[in-house]
Amino acid sequence: MSDRPIVLIIEDDIDLAEIMRITLVAQSFCVITADNPEEGFQKAKEKKPNLIILDVMFGSEQEALGFQYAVKLKEDKDLAPIPILMVTAINIEHPEYVFSNETDEFYLPVDGFIDKPVELDDLVQKVREMLEMKISKWANWPSPSP
Repeated sequence: MSDRPIVLIIEDDIDLAEIMRITLVAQSFCVITADNPEEGFQKAKEKKPNLIILDVMFGSEQEALGFQYAVKLKEDKDLAPIPILMVTAINIEHPEYVFSNETDEFYLPVDGFIDKPVELDDLVQKVREMLEMKISKWANWPSPSP
């Protein structure tokens, strides 16, 4: 078993997922991918990653399943400690919403956000920051950890 941190990317844009995977592997992370939230949930249960990168919108109908799965992950006692980095184009496409930890933390138990299009240097920096956390502040969701 590798000592490298395991990052699970749950993203239905296969090209973006592959670009993120290649970028993170080049930084010595072990990366696994899933192209839908249910597959991602199963891989999280099996692999117990150190970090989950979760997209917001999935499928041809562009359903906001990422929100539901962020909650589902935090409701699972084995997965709740894993930090979640949410990837979203909503902040760019709909600036009136602006998701952030400051405004949405009680409704959306994720530890960080990164906007699409993903800047790869920002991704690597954010992944490193999130891995330093070790445990999600939402491990005891709906209450943040002290």
